[in-house]
Amino acid sequence: MAFCSSLDIVGSALTAERFRTDIIIQNISNANTTVTSSGEPYRRQQVVFEEIPVSFSDELNKASGKSKAKGGVKVAQVVESDRDFVPVYDPTNPQADEQGYVLYPNVDKTEEMIDLMAASNAYEANLTALSVIKAMINKTLELGK
Repeated sequence: MAFCSSLDIVGSALTAERFRTDIIIQNISNANTTVTSSGEPYRRQQVVFEEIPVSFSDELNKASGKSKAKGGVKVAQVVESDRDFVPVYDPTNPQADEQGYVLYPNVDKTEEMIDLMAASNAYEANLTALSVIKAMINKTLELGK
């Protein structure tokens, strides 16, 4: 049924965007974490999405029941930013080096908030697509009465 693959695609996008939102919130939460288990400041993390490909022949085979190809999006990996840490002069901080500088995470809160708004908008767009699919399913069921 074509509606099921549409639901799978929208569901994969909702799951991926929710994961992206969690990572962004983790970045914001750790924006002031100067020491982690590795001994250095927290490093910003970013989510990399990857397409779940479906070829045209897979779609044709799915119509005949020979293929279960889905399509959509998935989280390929979470990568750490290689941007430099931010040195802040604070000689009273116990984490300060000999020159009085403390290294803070490479997290820019403004950038994170913009990413959070983008993830939220993408999530909302996928919810709208889900609503359209549900309406189509309901109309199809009404036709069968």
